[in-house]
Amino acid sequence: MWFWTHKLKTLLARQEYDTIIQLCFERLRHQPPEYWTLRALGLSLMSVGRTSEAFEWFTRCLKHYPRKVAVRYDLGLIYMQQECYSQARDHMMAALEGGYRSEPLFLDLGRVYYYLGEFEKATNCFREVIRRRPKHADAYHFIGLVYKRRAMYDEAILAYKQAIRWGGETVDKRTSLAEIYKRQEKWTDAIAEYRRVLELDRTNFAAHYALGSIYEILGENSRAIDEFLKAYRIDSGDERTRQKLERLLIS
Repeated sequence: MWFWTHKLKTLLARQEYDTIIQLCFERLRHQPPEYWTLRALGLSLMSVGRTSEAFEWFTRCLKHYPRKVAVRYDLGLIYMQQECYSQARDHMMAALEGGYRSEPLFLDLGRVYYYLGEFEKATNCFREVIRRRPKHADAYHFIGLVYKRRAMYDEAILAYKQAIRWGGETVDKRTSLAEIYKRQEKWTDAIAEYRRVLELDRTNFAAHYALGSIYEILGENSRAIDEFLKAYRIDSGDERTRQKLERLLIS
């Protein structure tokens, strides 16, 4: 039994999901259902997009092993993927209350609370992840999202900078910083961040459009036209861009 469990955990770590599915179905034809057979099968089916089958095997696992609360977290993940956030929260809370308190659980529970609009609870979950691992980039990113939604812009900026420090730059992180600076009317900082977005992704329509809007506000019409033209070349069907160009070109 130990060898079988170790083999499944090793294959999961390697993300060899098709192999696990094949092995588990073969074993279930000859052996009674075991905890790691059922759970590894569910995890693998979920990972390859066979969600309804994964739900079935997680449910069987929970029925056979009701004290194994990690399966409640697995079921919560499926509900979260399906955007059924109340059910996801209930399953994840059951896992938490049962003693399953991993970093991924706190991170995903925080995401669920965020989607439900329960921002204080989301913040507490992300802070718990950071308390356990102070360099957790995703936790900083998500807590930045919460602060941004709550218009706590200075706190959001600090969180995003930590996310970049520990997890590297991404278009999403730089865009979020740029949007905050724009809302604060810190035009120089906003322009710098949008320029950085375009260094990461030259075809980013939103960054060109936002830059055009900022230059329009600042009265720098030639720069605004230049950015709106670049946005228009990326998406010629965007009506807002066309109207902006028409207005600026005839002014």
